[in-house]
This record gives sequence, C-alpha cells and structure tokens, in this order.
Amino acid sequence: MRIFGLLLIVVLIALAAVLYLQREDAASSFEAVRAIATDLREGGAIGRRFDPELAARMASSMQLLVDHPEAIADHTDELTTIAATAASWAEAAPSPSVALTAAAALRAAAGDLRAARTSATPASLSSAQRHLDRARAALAGEPVGTSPVDAVRDRLENLQSGQQERAQELEDEMNR
Repeated sequence: MRIFGLLLIVVLIALAAVLYLQREDAASSFEAVRAIATDLREGGAIGRRFDPELAARMASSMQLLVDHPEAIADHTDELTTIAATAASWAEAAPSPSVALTAAAALRAAAGDLRAARTSATPASLSSAQRHLDRARAALAGEPVGTSPVDAVRDRLENLQSGQQERAQELEDEMNR
C-alpha cells in the first residue's frame, strides 16, 4: 500500500512538472506573438493618437456609402482620407488594443468601398460591412482584438490594406 501511495505521489509531481512547463511554454509563445505584432508596422507611416469619436463618425459615413453604393464614386477622396487617418492610428496603436482593431477595420472598409467605386458588387459591400461591424464592436467595448493573436491579425490586415491602396493608386494613375 505504501508503494502505491509513493508511486501516486511521484506521478502527481511529474504531472505537475509537465503542466508547469507547458504553461511556461505557452506564456513564452504569447510573448513571442506579442513581439511579432508590435514589429508588424507599415514603413513610412507616421502615428497619430486615436480619436474614438472621429472613428465613430467615419464608420457612420461609410455605412451610408454601403447603404447607397451609387454615391461611392463621388466620395473617393473622403475614403482616401479615412484610410490615411486610420493608417496613422494603427501605426501609433499598441498591440493589442481597441484602437488597433478599429483602425485596421476602418482602413479595410475604406479600401473595400474605394475598390467598389466603379462597380459595387455584393461581395465588396458585404466585406466593407463586416469591417464596419468589427470597428463598431471594438469602439463599443466588445471583446474584439484583445489577444496577441488578434493583434497580429489586425497588423497584417493593416499592411494588406496599405498594399491594396497602393495598387488602387497605380490603377488610378494608369486610367488617367
């Protein structure tokens, strides 16, 4: 009986050691993800302090364009300004944060709407709507974009939006 009790204690100690090591490994993995999220920044962008009230107004104005896609072509300059402002917010935002999630979502929505200026397809409008919903959820304090993994997603989305904007600018130049 004593041997069984001793064996049980040894197994429990070994199990505790394994769980402790796995927890430490997970913690170091999250720190690595957090470091990656912090380093994923757009070159040449200048950061600006996040303004939640302006972000909410931007989301509302883009919602009007989603609801009335025929007006998108008349508002491409405003969409460009919204995207540039959101890019500067994303640059200054900590990882993870409400500011980063909202900025990346607003920038992506502006890009989707700007891309839809010639022919607003249901897919492009649906994508813009999803981004606007995510931005509004972040601004409302819902638990969106709170983990290091979310921060990496937001940073990658912000970089992708930047690439899309440059491609749209090149296309505009070629069409002039």
